[in-house]
Amino acid sequence: MLCPPHPQSLLTIALTLSGVATVSETATRPVLVQSGMLTRGPQRPEPFRPGAGGASVHPTAPAPTPMFPSLAHQLAALGLFGADVAVRAVRIRLLVPGTPHPTLWQAIKINAFGDAAAAVTPARLGGDPARFLGFRRAGVETPRVLAGLAVEALIDWALLALAAVLLGLAFADTAAAGIARLVALATGRTARVLIAAVVALALVSAALARWYHRRHPLPFPGGAAASLAATWRQARALGGRTVLRAATLTTLSMAARTAILPLLAAGLPGLDVRAVILGSFALLYGQLAVPTPAGAGAVELGFVGGFAQSMSPRALAALLLAWRLYTLLLGAALGGVLAATTALGARLKRHRFSPTGPTDRESQQ
Repeated sequence: MLCPPHPQSLLTIALTLSGVATVSETATRPVLVQSGMLTRGPQRPEPFRPGAGGASVHPTAPAPTPMFPSLAHQLAALGLFGADVAVRAVRIRLLVPGTPHPTLWQAIKINAFGDAAAAVTPARLGGDPARFLGFRRAGVETPRVLAGLAVEALIDWALLALAAVLLGLAFADTAAAGIARLVALATGRTARVLIAAVVALALVSAALARWYHRRHPLPFPGGAAASLAATWRQARALGGRTVLRAATLTTLSMAARTAILPLLAAGLPGLDVRAVILGSFALLYGQLAVPTPAGAGAVELGFVGGFAQSMSPRALAALLLAWRLYTLLLGAALGGVLAATTALGARLKRHRFSPTGPTDRESQQ
């Protein structure tokens, strides 16, 4: 014979079905939560309760969200930056063989000159001319320099196209969602103003780039045809094995640079790892097609549009600043410092060995 349900049981069932519990049913809530029939959900903050010795017991506050990447993550990002600098120096030494052969430190300096010039010129136009001048200053012949830079650029663009296809296929859903979000943000009034400003800056940069090409053509001592023929011979003399090794180093360099943003964002909640990886690659190498110096404006718009919904404005600004520091500012600063010290050392050396030094001038006076 079945017994009628107890009134307390009826109250429990009613609370479970409605999903609401009042203050008077506080005694039933732990039972329901422990059994899994009722989720905790949002609750009213509990008042202070006296603890042992009359002390007040405060409710546990949630841990604050870190605004800036941790020191460990930044040190790791600095390590990736250093690895990229070393790998690119080894690669350019492979592509410029012969005598005189630049040392590893000379290759680092030459690449740093190019990074600094590329960061401040439209469409990165100053990068390769600065490296060309660095190689010529080191005594490397023009055909060898042009062959190495041309093969390096060919490897870069081929691997960039391959990586873009592979990442697009691997993260197709993430890429489609990101593009849709950027298009939706671009239709806003504020975004249209910013996009117009970026387009205007791009047009000015393109005009400056065209002027630069006209005023500073590539030097071809002995005639353009002869230099191009010698460059082609040098490029063919590199061989398939050297090109394959250079392509492997290029892959390592691209992987190190792309990993900087996911590493910096590793401790931040609410970010999809796939979106961060895809966004890092797109922001890093998409700026190569933007005529503004270092992709200024377009990169920032893409960064904000891609991560604004997942982060607070302060955390977003801190992450953007840290990422730009390790992917742009450090390289440009290194190149600027090395260029300044090299120029100063050369000037002091000329002044020291000049036949009309300061002692001679003073004696003439």
